[in-house]
Amino acid sequence: MRILVLDDNIDVAQGVADILEMCGYTVTQVHDGPSAVEAFLRGDIEIGVFDVRMPGMNGVDAFLEIRRKKANAAVILMSGYADDQLVAHAMAHGARGLLSKPFEPEEMLTRIEEVVATLDRVAA
Repeated sequence: MRILVLDDNIDVAQGVADILEMCGYTVTQVHDGPSAVEAFLRGDIEIGVFDVRMPGMNGVDAFLEIRRKKANAAVILMSGYADDQLVAHAMAHGARGLLSKPFEPEEMLTRIEEVVATLDRVAA
């Protein structure tokens, strides 16, 4: 399972990637929205974990751009802010949930396992 982590904070992205890799996932990290769109669309990424608030193209805009080109893209959002309207817009367009920073690794892994289970059902 390939996961794309998008966060402009390199330390946060690395921490998320480290946890996911310890659990057997293959992880690619990017630190801006355009790079996330490019990586998701060019590769065999199955799940994205995207920070909501970033300079330039935010995680929601990156997610929406990906969904325009890849309708089944599975993305979980992360945010340390109360971006209720932005998150609600993303959820209405198919985002797979929100992790409120700071979150426990178990919470993230549970959410990813839930998304993996839905992907497995679609593939079957």
